[in-house]
Amino acid sequence: MDKLSDKCLLCVNDQVIIGPSACELQKVVTKMNDSVKKRGMKVNVSKTKMTVFGKSESTTECDIHAEDEKVEQVKDFVYLGSTFTNDGKHGRDIERRVDTKNKVNGALFTIMNSKSISRQACFAAHNEV
Repeated sequence: MDKLSDKCLLCVNDQVIIGPSACELQKVVTKMNDSVKKRGMKVNVSKTKMTVFGKSESTTECDIHAEDEKVEQVKDFVYLGSTFTNDGKHGRDIERRVDTKNKVNGALFTIMNSKSISRQACFAAHNEV
């Protein structure tokens, strides 16, 4: 486990835990899990994801466990509105943001062309933005 040279990242309840190796990351996760249990809570492992960052798209398998369950390893995830990928590239993040913008613009276009809304209301709303 210690031979993993890539950085490991675990996203838990909008928290990011970074470890220099799988072994070190597992130690932190175990400590976090023990701390949560002492407070009468439980880690929701189904909502917990982890990734291994490297320089290529190939995935290094990494077994991290919480609550005696294996944490799902993913190639990408969204954190605070940004997409992080295991290869460190930004293409998917930019693509996701453009897609989101296009969906919003499409919805606004539909509203502005609606027969049930006056042109004055659309113009006023557009100028307030």
